[in-house]
Amino acid sequence: MKKRLTILDIANLSGVGKSTVSRFFNNGYVSPEAREKIQKVIDENSYAPNLFARGIKARNNKFIGIIVPCLDSNITSDILMVLDSNLREAGYIPLIINTNHNIELEKANLENLWRLNVEGIVVISTEVTEEHKDFIKRTKVPTLFVGQICSNGYSILNHEEAAGKKIGEYIGKSGRKNILYIGVDESDITVGVKRRDAVFKALSKFDVKIQEIKSDFSFETTEKLILEYLKDKRPDCIISATDNMAFGAIKAIKHYGLTVPKDISIASFGGYKVSEVISPKLTTIRFYNDETGKNAAKTIMQLINGEKIPKIQKIEFDFVEGESVSKI
Repeated sequence: MKKRLTILDIANLSGVGKSTVSRFFNNGYVSPEAREKIQKVIDENSYAPNLFARGIKARNNKFIGIIVPCLDSNITSDILMVLDSNLREAGYIPLIINTNHNIELEKANLENLWRLNVEGIVVISTEVTEEHKDFIKRTKVPTLFVGQICSNGYSILNHEEAAGKKIGEYIGKSGRKNILYIGVDESDITVGVKRRDAVFKALSKFDVKIQEIKSDFSFETTEKLILEYLKDKRPDCIISATDNMAFGAIKAIKHYGLTVPKDISIASFGGYKVSEVISPKLTTIRFYNDETGKNAAKTIMQLINGEKIPKIQKIEFDFVEGESVSKI
């Protein structure tokens, strides 16, 4: 394999100083004669500079770090695709890092991106810790959280209070009395607390009984939990914190020979495209993920440019009335 040329190699072959070659690649002043010699060596050796290595040393390098909790989530992938394309169209280079829901890995990669001298960071987050807040204060790197609120940073998230109220009131008015809520851990403040509390607050106005179990966002875990729950309990409605978890619940319901919505109604949050084609069509909250991705790209660029923007932006939603909830 042919050895890759270094800047020192180019300097020796062209007969100029190493600093002259460095200025050449960083658009500094180089005499026409020296520029011609350097270009000749580059052409003869098909040399391509390492843009990443050069970029991380530059002040305005156009790199933006994007940290995501997973790559197999409908919502995350929708946001990420729009965010990525909008940043590229604006001339930025996204560096995407997947943490597989490992919060320690997320915090470590914040530090790694800072050391790489990225211009800004977008975190599609499931949790904000004191370490996240300390990172914002200590590094001053323009950082945007998507999906969670960082008290000393900038955030874009869904309008959870209004969405939870909509689902809660809809189920309350349906006449369903025995309700099971499938939530997630409270460490996820947005979904595990704000979404859940909004649903419960709305349902408190109706004569209903609510029980709750917690899952981990996955189809498989939710299916197992509902299979166990239905061994000796029969709710007449299940409200799921996400569509993906709702699909796991539907599979468990069918395992017992029950049907949706005749035996058990089900409603959820997410509005995935597949939620519209399953039978029965899912009653859900459809979040505007494309708008979130577009706003995230715009906002991180505004932060990089030092513009004044709101600390918190909330994205609206649509209510999709499917056939998975029957009224009594």
